[in-house]
Amino acid sequence: MSQAILELFESSTREFCSVASAIPVDQLEVVHVEGEWPASYVIHHLADADAYFLTRYFNVLSVDKPAIVPFDESQFPKALRYAGRTVLASIAAIQASAALLVEVLSQLSESEWERTGVHAERGELTLSQLLQVATNHRIEHIDQLKK
Repeated sequence: MSQAILELFESSTREFCSVASAIPVDQLEVVHVEGEWPASYVIHHLADADAYFLTRYFNVLSVDKPAIVPFDESQFPKALRYAGRTVLASIAAIQASAALLVEVLSQLSESEWERTGVHAERGELTLSQLLQVATNHRIEHIDQLKK
């Protein structure tokens, strides 16, 4: 099961980066659906979420039942300067963090996949469940970019 999640994470990373890279430059800042972010913000958001999630995974692997702090994504665009960032840097960050994560997680035993952290809102979650949540998040954003 864990290997399947890791493979889906890896393939969804490739798909996200492919879809993001194919968006014409003149369309990156266009809001196509009222109330949603432009494509550039979605790309920056995924890069930032991946960095946040990477810390979660590494904490779960190295600390017994660490606290998993949720984040407020609505704060990211202003606080993390989305308007002044480049899409290429965010795509590179997504690729790099995914490569690192896959390298680490592909070496885990099944018992290590069952290590847990305690999410402030969702309770105790295994590493496997955390990666599934992040993979679902990535797939939702692929669909958002395709629209």
